[in-house]
Amino acid sequence: MNERSSRRRAGGGAGERGEAAVLWCLLAALLLLPMAGISVDLWRAISVQRTLQAAAEAAAAAGAQGLDVATYRARGCVALSPGLAGELARQEVARQYGLGQLSRATVAVAPGGASVSVVLEQSVPLLLLRVVEGDRPLVVAASATGRALASGGSPLCTG
Repeated sequence: MNERSSRRRAGGGAGERGEAAVLWCLLAALLLLPMAGISVDLWRAISVQRTLQAAAEAAAAAGAQGLDVATYRARGCVALSPGLAGELARQEVARQYGLGQLSRATVAVAPGGASVSVVLEQSVPLLLLRVVEGDRPLVVAASATGRALASGGSPLCTG
């Protein structure tokens, strides 16, 4: 037996070390691909949620401007007009740029007209995690509440 073959058997040759490196790289790629999928899809969902939250807050603020003038004149207190507050909030949602297709948009005025609440939902399709989750989208929601503001010493209506 010559010196080369004994070295190859004892410590492994450069070819074996190269094969091990390739296997480790393949294993690392298989482990990192799902992590990349999670980060891409979750970042997209966070971006959609931030857009929805900004739209919900703008709609709630717009709805809170829908004061009931007749109630103010009759009772001297500030309350929201359910029809006007709801319409102003819905118009603001429709004006928002970049919302995409909403799966739910709910506008509700509290009894007594103290506040208006807006809830927006959107389904975000998964890109890289579709392999794991299938065609199930991620549902993202945002909500905001706008309150009728009393200025100049006018009290809020109660009951």
